[in-house]
Amino acid sequence: MGGSTSCDAAYAAYAMRFCTGKFYTAWMRAIKAARRIVSLALMSCALAGFAAAPVDSGILFARGTNVPRPVQQFAWWVIETRCNYQRYELGQRRFWAYDTAATKVDAGVVYSIKILSELDWKKTEPPATIEMTIEVGRDTRLTALRSSFVVCTP
Repeated sequence: MGGSTSCDAAYAAYAMRFCTGKFYTAWMRAIKAARRIVSLALMSCALAGFAAAPVDSGILFARGTNVPRPVQQFAWWVIETRCNYQRYELGQRRFWAYDTAATKVDAGVVYSIKILSELDWKKTEPPATIEMTIEVGRDTRLTALRSSFVVCTP
């Protein structure tokens, strides 16, 4: 009977060590997974800070542009309403403001914006160019509009 007790005690010690080891391993796996999740969440939040702020304009401007958002939205409205693009074409094309300038005048500020328009999937065509001048004073108005490869009416 004495041998059986030591065998039971040895088995109990082995079982305790085995169960404790499994519990410890599962606990460590859970901690590692939680750390990974938290680090991914923090990285995604940090990367979101580098993303461009959403604008209702379909024209991509450089981050530090001197053109305010209402003028950017007005420029997009001009392209939508005054240039001869079909609705589906506006969705397929990318519009890039590659040259912007702001000049102060008596009535307010005049913004000169040069835009490239291209199809992502069709690189055989040269990009269309649109040049516009917008005057912002008491009201916002378009003072000049020129384009290539598409008809735009001022």
